[in-house]
Amino acid sequence: MPDPAQQAADDPYSHARVDMSDAASIAHWAEALGLTNEALEGAVMAVGPRVDRIKDYLTGGMAADQEGG
Repeated sequence: MPDPAQQAADDPYSHARVDMSDAASIAHWAEALGLTNEALEGAVMAVGPRVDRIKDYLTGGMAADQEGG
């Protein structure tokens, strides 16, 4: 069965959230998004805990555009 965090990480429209109060959640999302824990923390501080916003931030605001080609 696919990993729900990986599915959310692959979905540019996911409204999943990273729980920054839980070390296991941080590590899990960092791995799913291909980030270090520190890079994930910085992204969350910049745009909040929603995965779609984190991806958009990391790709320079173009995550949603990738879906459409």
